[in-house]
Amino acid sequence: MKRSDDSAEEADDRVREIPNWARRYAQNRTLPVVASLAIFAVASCMFGGLSYLTAWAYVNDRRVLAGASMLVLCGFAVWWLWFSFVGGARIMRRISERLYQGEGSVSVGACVGDEELRRPPPGVFVFVFCVIASTGLGLLGFLPIRYMQPISALYVVPFMLYLGLRQRPGGSPFMCLWPALYGLHALLDVAGVPVRFLGELRALDVFVPVIGYGLIAALAGHIYSRVALRRLRQLAAGADVDGEVEG
Repeated sequence: MKRSDDSAEEADDRVREIPNWARRYAQNRTLPVVASLAIFAVASCMFGGLSYLTAWAYVNDRRVLAGASMLVLCGFAVWWLWFSFVGGARIMRRISERLYQGEGSVSVGACVGDEELRRPPPGVFVFVFCVIASTGLGLLGFLPIRYMQPISALYVVPFMLYLGLRQRPGGSPFMCLWPALYGLHALLDVAGVPVRFLGELRALDVFVPVIGYGLIAALAGHIYSRVALRRLRQLAAGADVDGEVEG
């Protein structure tokens, strides 16, 4: 009789664990973050490549090529604005559904409607202003280019934390690694640790840490989601077996 009671208690414990592991799994489905970072990296390369091609063609008196590349650059800039403020959220949601189509649909907290997806958070405009202002002041010589990564950390880290707070409770705790590592990189840079690029690669001082630390955080969350999914399946299978035995 006691053994039967112990088995029933263990089964109840497994059932009570299921919601916790389901929440952990749902929070850490971070592959869409990897996809968005890849899109951002490609877009940055496109902007840089087209800008360089336009400038090279103009300097070398290739007016037709300069005009054509400028048109392509402008068209891509318009598309990027549309993607950033209008269509990107819906596209990323479809990518997420495709990436996890074999694992079903799961969410934490309230669902976000299309109207909210179309409306960017207010902090985005402050962040964009800070990016444009710091870049412009750096090009004009008012801010030291060699310290652009630590300077950018002054608004990048708060913005990442702001986005993390907005996504609660559905966001992955592992994404906190992103601003933490970016801020640590800035402190090491100011302290004189050789973590910056040199020469012509100096432009990568901000780009590489943003992409690299984002990938580290997203992949850490993804690995944990695999652990959570495996545990969730074990608990569900155990609950099914207990139900069949009791029946």
